[in-house]
Amino acid sequence: MNILKYLPIDKDGKFSFFGINFYTDDLLILAILYFLYTQNVKDKYLYIILILLLINK
Repeated sequence: MNILKYLPIDKDGKFSFFGINFYTDDLLILAILYFLYTQNVKDKYLYIILILLLINK
């Protein structure tokens, strides 16, 4: 299975999704946020830190 067929990642490690450019580390942070949310983690500071990492460029 070739993941590049589903997610066209360029040489810099970013891809465009509905006109928004994401880097691969942004996907990892989003996956962690989703996992923590589905596991009902109640640590609000962890969510704040991860969101700040996501918007930090």
